[in-house]
Order: sequence, then C-alpha cells, then structure tokens
Amino acid sequence: MRLEELEETLQAIRAGQVDAVLVSGPKGDRIFTLQGSEHPYRVLIEAMNEGAATLSTQGIILFANPRLAEMLGCPLQRLLGSSLTKFTKDIQSRSFEKLLLQVENGPQKVQASLYVSGGEYLPVYLSLSPLREEGLQGICLIVTDLSGQKAKEQQLAQTNQALLNEVAQRVRAEEALRRDEESLRQLSGRLLQLQDEERRRIARDLHDSTGQKVAGLALDIALLQQNAAQFSPQSQSALNSCANLAKEITTDLRTLSYLLHPPLLDEVGLRSAVQWYVDGFVRRSRIRVHLSLPPKLARMPEDVEIALFRILQESLSNVHRHSGSATASVRMVLEGHRVVLEIKDCGQPTLPDAIRTVSQAPELLGVGIRGMRERVRQLGGQLEIAHTPKGTTVKATLPVKTIPAARPTDALLAG
Repeated sequence: MRLEELEETLQAIRAGQVDAVLVSGPKGDRIFTLQGSEHPYRVLIEAMNEGAATLSTQGIILFANPRLAEMLGCPLQRLLGSSLTKFTKDIQSRSFEKLLLQVENGPQKVQASLYVSGGEYLPVYLSLSPLREEGLQGICLIVTDLSGQKAKEQQLAQTNQALLNEVAQRVRAEEALRRDEESLRQLSGRLLQLQDEERRRIARDLHDSTGQKVAGLALDIALLQQNAAQFSPQSQSALNSCANLAKEITTDLRTLSYLLHPPLLDEVGLRSAVQWYVDGFVRRSRIRVHLSLPPKLARMPEDVEIALFRILQESLSNVHRHSGSATASVRMVLEGHRVVLEIKDCGQPTLPDAIRTVSQAPELLGVGIRGMRERVRQLGGQLEIAHTPKGTTVKATLPVKTIPAARPTDALLAG
C-alpha cells in the first residue's frame, strides 16, 4: 500500500498536478515547493488588470505582463528588451532617467504619459520599487491606466464649468433684473410724485379758477334774483333752479378739490387733513368711523404725509364700496421712529379670500391697492391686509426719522 501511494504521488508530480509536498520529519512538517515560490505571484501578475514589468536599473524591460503590452499597443515579444524611456513622456516634475536613479533610495510614485502606437498618449500612474533578489538588482514597475479617471475628471471639469457659466449667467440675469426693478421702482415713485403734483395742480385750478368762475356766476344769479319780480313765473323758476345748481356745483367743486389734494395737508399737516376727510366721509357715506389720533402730531416729511393720507382715502373708499360695513375705525399711533396707520371694518372682505397679505397674488390686487403698496415700498415701509370673519384690516407701517414723543392717543367718534 505504501508503494502504491508513492507511485501515485510520483505520477501526479510528473503530470504537474502537485505544487508542493508536505514532509514530516524529526523537526516537524516541512513544505517543499516543486514549481518555485514565485509561481503564484507570476500567475497573479499575468492576470492582473494593471501593467507590470521588471526593469533593469537603466530602464530596460526584462519582463512585462500582457496587460502592459496591451496598454502600449506593442507586441509583448517586441516590448521585452526595449527601453521604457522611449515610451515615456511628460513625467511629473522630472525626467525618467532621474526617476530611475531616485528609485535606489526608495519607492517612487509619479504621474506620466506613455506613448501608444498611433501617435496617442496614455495618462498613467507609475509605481516603481527597488528589486534586490539573489544578487539581481532591478526595478519593479506597476502601471495604472488613468484614462478613465482623466475622462471623468474632464467630464467633471466640463460640468463644473457649465455650472459656473450657468451661475454667472444667472447672476447677470439677476443683476439685470435688480437693475430693472430699481428702474421700475424709481419710475413708479416718479409717477406717484407726478400724480400727486397733478392732483395738487388740478385741485388748485378747480378751487382758484373754476370755483371762482362758478362763484361769479352765483353772484350774477343772485343779482338777477333781486330783480326777479319783473320776470314771468317760468323765468323766476328757471332762475331759482340756476341758483341752486350754481350752489351745488360750488359745493361739488370744493369737495372734489379737497379730495384731490386737501389744502389742510400742506398748510397744517396730516392730523387736520385726516380729521377733515373722516368728517366728510361720514357725511357722504353714513358710515360711523371711530377715529383715534395722537393729540400732538408733528409735521412729517411730505411724502410720508401724502402716502398715509392716500392709504386712508383708498381704504375707506373700499369700505364704502365693497364691505357693506356700517362702522369702521381709523387708528394712528407712533412707535419709536415709526408711524402706524390701521383701518378696520366689520363687513365683507374688500379683497378676494385667497389674499392674506398684500405680497400674495399681486395680480388679483386692484389699482388702488397696488398704489398703496407701491407708496409704502417707496418709503421702505410695510403694508399688511388681513381678512377675518369679523372684517378686514389694512395696516401701513412707515419709518419716520424724527417723531417727538406723543402722549396717549385721544379717541373721538366722527359723525
């Protein structure tokens, strides 16, 4: 049986089926390799996906695996015995000869380009290590293909550049939009200013020119009425009608002139103008308005006073036209360097229910609301419009540079 086992072992060794033999002896088990200890490593190098070679200290290729020949586009038999120098190009920060000398001091790792048949160059990563084995001095070389990595880096760089271009384009567009918005804001402010100036001019013309003409007409009619006894009854009746019409026209012109631009706003300030307007609104609309104003309100900048007065006008006009409320309240308070105007009603919403603040759904806002918003924005303030089941509240907050300390507000019921 022992002889048969030995014969089978011998046949297996001859057939190349045995790589090593385990022998038991006085010193324990020992392993003897039959094909050389380098065999597993050679198999690994032959099958690896990276180029590998053994070089002489002068850079002559002594051994190369098929992958390196494939990377260089050169037959393996022609590659052996060749100098790697003729395949190298653009070694990072040094020459290939200098790199070979530096390997004697320790492993070196660099990026380089290898010349490939066809006139192209392959980006690679070279790892060189000194090789000293049984009197042989050489260099072990591992070549890693970086073309895929470079392609990804290039693609990433192109993507980053595209993103940078898009960001730059968007920044330019936003800058252009900001310039356009600033131009529109300036234009809007100028239009509001021109509108106020035109209202002031028309109000002055109505009061000083047309009003005076109607007053002269009323005086002439009054003179005719003094001598009306000689007229027929029909003429006297027509004359009385003319007198009444002249009186109504005079009243309407005065009211229209004051609504366009109340002279009190220029002469004595916002407090008196608000008081006058609310009194007239109560008489015309029959809506009871609770008015609360600071007892002493110093003069504010003209644009602030005009903006607050126009917001009051528009808000009370909306109450009269849309809300159906029988009452309303107007409150003005001073808070540090801010003035707050608040108008409330107890009726139906004066704007669509979807709008909770003036910043939402601007396309649904009317011209009057847009005007209020633009006036407030021009002055760096804030406009809020809120709806509840109890009614609508319009609140405008405007900054004022100098406001004297005010005593507690007084309240009066207008109408």
